[in-house]
Amino acid sequence: MKLVNKQGNAVNVGDIAHTFQGEAVVVVGMEEPRHSGSTGRVLVKSMDESRWQQSFYPSVCNRGWVGDTNY
Repeated sequence: MKLVNKQGNAVNVGDIAHTFQGEAVVVVGMEEPRHSGSTGRVLVKSMDESRWQQSFYPSVCNRGWVGDTNY
């Protein structure tokens, strides 16, 4: 599986993504879904001085896994 954006382009560590609220974040990692009921996670960090790290569902960053029928 690979994580892709809405245009079908692969998402890589270091890419800039935008949350559904328009906030720019940096992708620092990805966790593939572990079973059919899972969406996996996208690990991101802030682009500002706060340097927080957080994991989101892929849909929060307008991303999805290739082969994910809900994307």
